[in-house]
Amino acid sequence: MTDLTGRAISSRYLVEKRLASGGMATVYLAKDLRLERKVAIKAIHPHLIGDQNFVAKFEREAKVAASLSHPNLVNVFDQGQDADVLYLVMEYVPGITLRDAIDQFGALTDERAFEVVTPIAAGLAQAHRAGILHRDIKPENILLADSGAVKLSDFGLAREMSNRTAVEELVGTAAYLSPELVSGGEVGPASDIYALGVVLFELVTSQQPFTGADSRSIALQHASSQIPEARTINPAVSSELSQLISWMTEKNANARISDGAALADILRKLRGGQTVAELRAAGRSAQLNLATERIQIDSAAATTVLNLSPDSPNETKVIDLAGEPEPGEVARLPRPILRIIISAALAVLLGLGVGWFFGSGPGGFKSVPELTNRTVNEAQLALIELSPNLIVIEENSKDIAAGYIIRTEPSSGSLFFGGDLKLFVSIGPKLVAAPNLIGKNLASAQAKILAEGFAIGKISSFFNSAPLGEVFAHTGSDGKPVGESSAIDVSVSLGSIPSVAGLNRTAAELALTAVGIKTGKIREEYSDEIAQGNVISFIPQVEPLGENGTVDLVISKGPQLVQIPNLVGETILAAKSTLESIGLVVQVNTDQLSTRWGIVKVKRVSPVAGASVKIGSTVTISTR
Repeated sequence: MTDLTGRAISSRYLVEKRLASGGMATVYLAKDLRLERKVAIKAIHPHLIGDQNFVAKFEREAKVAASLSHPNLVNVFDQGQDADVLYLVMEYVPGITLRDAIDQFGALTDERAFEVVTPIAAGLAQAHRAGILHRDIKPENILLADSGAVKLSDFGLAREMSNRTAVEELVGTAAYLSPELVSGGEVGPASDIYALGVVLFELVTSQQPFTGADSRSIALQHASSQIPEARTINPAVSSELSQLISWMTEKNANARISDGAALADILRKLRGGQTVAELRAAGRSAQLNLATERIQIDSAAATTVLNLSPDSPNETKVIDLAGEPEPGEVARLPRPILRIIISAALAVLLGLGVGWFFGSGPGGFKSVPELTNRTVNEAQLALIELSPNLIVIEENSKDIAAGYIIRTEPSSGSLFFGGDLKLFVSIGPKLVAAPNLIGKNLASAQAKILAEGFAIGKISSFFNSAPLGEVFAHTGSDGKPVGESSAIDVSVSLGSIPSVAGLNRTAAELALTAVGIKTGKIREEYSDEIAQGNVISFIPQVEPLGENGTVDLVISKGPQLVQIPNLVGETILAAKSTLESIGLVVQVNTDQLSTRWGIVKVKRVSPVAGASVKIGSTVTISTR
């Protein structure tokens, strides 16, 4: 793919540099020129854009991903196409990927592994509650931010195994495929849990559970084999963590931890002292109790519980444990049991119907997503499924930057029943005049800042012509209004820098050191006024110059002298040219016309030949 560095995508996103590249896309660091912030742009490889089904799927899933907002998920801001570039704009998270961490540091301790997987479980819980699967959890998609946050990226952008996907990308993805993904079974939240379990296995062992010559062989091992216990690879892994990984990576999805919310709850309980064995037993007991509550059947009966096919939730199947009927024979059930089964089936179907109507069906309501600190454009993307009538109201805010949403009505998390949805957008803090602090000492200035409702900002000290200890500049001292209640930075004078011009170098350095100024580079220059070896001037290395600052000294080399050459016998023109070329001013004493200066000879020069004079001095040449 052509490098997009330097290109302004959609006249808004200026691409600064390439961050990473994979089988489907290249990720760039860019600047949002409209909002003046760093973003990450995922540009899809051009050969994929020709597939209209892929483009439609990409755009649909981008909208779904934009509806998610969680501290442990990378936010999606925008999506679009600019000529040959199909792109997704995401939150830029400076830091490294979990893959980088594994490659650099190897296996992590149990404690460090928990610190990574716990926030990812919290992010997955949010996604799974919203009905969104990740489908591509792997170390490359887990970001370890410089701020210490752990974030899961690339929601909804599932990789497909095809001849258009790079081998290395495919192998990386195949290493985390759940058995049901490989075998073409139903995919649900438990598939994400499996992939995260494989990541956790790799975190504590520094290796993947299965290896092979190609992605197909690796994927087939996930479908046919149980992942080995982590402790057999790294004995330092605790029994509890090893059992947790085995639970997360059960081949049977129904035996696995069900989703992100369940995993987050289990991690919390493990931290609280409960064991994996206890939690698994409690989970099995809860499932058994749930099944018993749904239908009670005589334990002596040959036929037991109903089984709803996941592929067809409206189809009820009866399983006869007494044996299969002969060909052509219909299994008969005692009438009381048959009535119970039919009643239970109707109840289950009715429950499914009601759940569908109020969930994804026509009577469904959705909650308002968290939109704080997003722009209106980002909010519109996140609210596509709600189709609200958006009303934008501008407000001052000292906490939320201008252009970003402060709050919504209804508030985030509230069920939305249609109609108006108000977005309160910040126009920044209310602007007011800053207090006048010029000439005050620091204590008086701070008291006035607080008295007028502002906060004390950064206090800096610089050398200045103002008297020592007085405020000579502060936020708003230029007359520009400042944000209400904002922090006021103050600059306090250290007094003037000592005048060292004319002093010898040693004396000058002592005078500067006495007020806390260091001497840096020494530069020499010619000077007609300052004697050789004395200071001509100083140059601060930074301005304004603060405490422990450094100045460079300019030391005099004395006046610059040149020697008068012997010009007697030379023509006037030749002598004049020679003297001017060495920086001297020439005065001609002659009674000859200037037209003859190229012929008439010089008889005397003053000062005489061999004399040393300053550059710029006047020399007289005479023909008399």
